[in-house]
Amino acid sequence: METNPTNEERIAGLEKSLQTAQEAAQKYKQDLEKLRQQYADDLFTERQQGKQLRDERFQMQHDYEQLRVQKGGFGMKMLTLSGFLGFLSGLLLCVVYLVFLRPKPDHTAAFEHFRNAHLFNYERAISAGKFDEVEQNLQQNIEIPENKIIRPELEFAKKIVGAAKRRCE
Repeated sequence: METNPTNEERIAGLEKSLQTAQEAAQKYKQDLEKLRQQYADDLFTERQQGKQLRDERFQMQHDYEQLRVQKGGFGMKMLTLSGFLGFLSGLLLCVVYLVFLRPKPDHTAAFEHFRNAHLFNYERAISAGKFDEVEQNLQQNIEIPENKIIRPELEFAKKIVGAAKRRCE
């Protein structure tokens, strides 16, 4: 049996390829083992850091509770004081509003508007002796719907003008 030199070369090449593949597999196994060990180390480090952070948080919370107890509930006192001061300032504003800024009733506001619009003309006409003109103007204003709320005052003024007219005649 003769061996063919090309087959031997082929076999030698295949053996060499097999040897290279086995070395690569061995290298990959070692890399995999290194990665597993690195993962285990990283996981252990992460767990240690997590435990340390939990311990620090617990210590901070404990310190805060101790400080709060030492201060005697400073936050609650300030909250109560703030609420009381807010109530007092609201009460003060209400008093100022009621004493100084009280809104006028509709009746007073309507009569003030009428007075500002007509008083000067009425005084001038009365001083000139034009009582009839003032009485007619008052009668017209009595009939205006806007002046319905001040009708008694207008009638009173009309009667006073009539009395002054009779006295002067």
